[in-house]
Amino acid sequence: MEQGNAVKKESAGLDLRSFKFPKLTGLDMAFSTLRTDPELLAEAKARGFYNSNTPHNKLFAELFFSGGKLNIKKDLPEDFRAAALPYLKSFMGSFEPQHEEKEAICAMLLSELVDA
Repeated sequence: MEQGNAVKKESAGLDLRSFKFPKLTGLDMAFSTLRTDPELLAEAKARGFYNSNTPHNKLFAELFFSGGKLNIKKDLPEDFRAAALPYLKSFMGSFEPQHEEKEAICAMLLSELVDA
């Protein structure tokens, strides 16, 4: 079980950099109805982001409730960055997923996208 700010090292084996994020339109971004992807949720749970208090869960809460800017990692593959960032923004604003699922998946994505 998760303890404090430690994130579990084991995962379901999903490589987020090769995950096929859905293509999003401007309308998708403005009025998101993205649903929870079961594969992403399983990976977020395996990595310890579900109902957790990691730095990335805290960053999600700050962004969700107050907004803010992200310090994107410089060494990210462009195709991953170009697919994951719009998905993160759209999923964060979606009314479909349960908040706990939204937080877990977004925190996991933030852990891959931003410098601590």
